[in-house]
Amino acid sequence: MRLGIRDALYLFIIFLLIAQLWSVSRENERLREEQKSIKETLVTSQLIHEIFELRRHAKLTNVLMDTPPGTESKLALLIELNNTKYSLSRLERDVDHLGAWLGYENDSLSPSGGDCVELLEVVYYTVQSENMTHEDVLLAFNGLDTIINFTRVYPPTYGNIIQGLSDMNKECWRLLQEANRTQKK
Repeated sequence: MRLGIRDALYLFIIFLLIAQLWSVSRENERLREEQKSIKETLVTSQLIHEIFELRRHAKLTNVLMDTPPGTESKLALLIELNNTKYSLSRLERDVDHLGAWLGYENDSLSPSGGDCVELLEVVYYTVQSENMTHEDVLLAFNGLDTIINFTRVYPPTYGNIIQGLSDMNKECWRLLQEANRTQKK
């Protein structure tokens, strides 16, 4: 079977189309990777902003814990405890939602959530009741220190933030369990 000039031209055009298709598919893959990288950068930036907000509220709450008791300082402390709790809740919620947006649907990536929020609620109600014991003050300071230490996550990648939240919540759970054992004695 002999190939004529027309057949050779058709084969050459088919070869060019295949090469173009291969080139376009490589470019699409590169663009998908770039898009994923941009998404991760956006998510990390948003989470870093929220971590800084959390740190600011936790540090201010820590300072207010040291102020002499009074009506105004108690009100300021309650407000900042509430702000810290809200910032932490929002961070944990956003980590979950933004992780889903990135395509992380693995349950191992989600924080073991809520233990530090629960600790902050316990501290809030203890401050509100005006019956703070030495153990309650220690629980508050240790819980706030745990939260502040979490906010120093580095490098701030999505995975490190998840790990940091998980470790922070485990430590808060341990502090709550310890406080429960102390109260039972």
